Amino acid sequence: MTRPSKADTPHEVGAIMRTLPERFRPDRLKGWSGTYHWDIRGAEEPAWTVRISEGGCEVDTGLQGEPDCTITVGAKTFVAIETGARSPMMAFAKGKIRISNVGNMRRYDKAFFKFHDVPKS
Repeated sequence: MTRPSKADTPHEVGAIMRTLPERFRPDRLKGWSGTYHWDIRGAEEPAWTVRISEGGCEVDTGLQGEPDCTITVGAKTFVAIETGARSPMMAFAKGKIRISNVGNMRRYDKAFFKFHDVPKS
């Protein structure tokens, strides 16, 4: 597995959200699926829906369908978490991120490669 350089990591909310299908790890789901609504305050496009199933990951702008988990976070905190500059646990503990269902969020987190672990083709 070759690790991408920091230059390969996007630093904008929309660009990060659009990488989710390529960072998806279906081997980690074992029959589980979920719909996630993201409210990323301060982002150019603040509302996102992520649908996960063993068959894949779909990402759309806007809030679609009934969520299994809703996440509210500021754009700067979201980017810092996704790029590894900030701990998601510390952000949660300090109230910088609100999650409606922590168990579903843990599953979500396990369903994706981190940027530094993405296999290069």
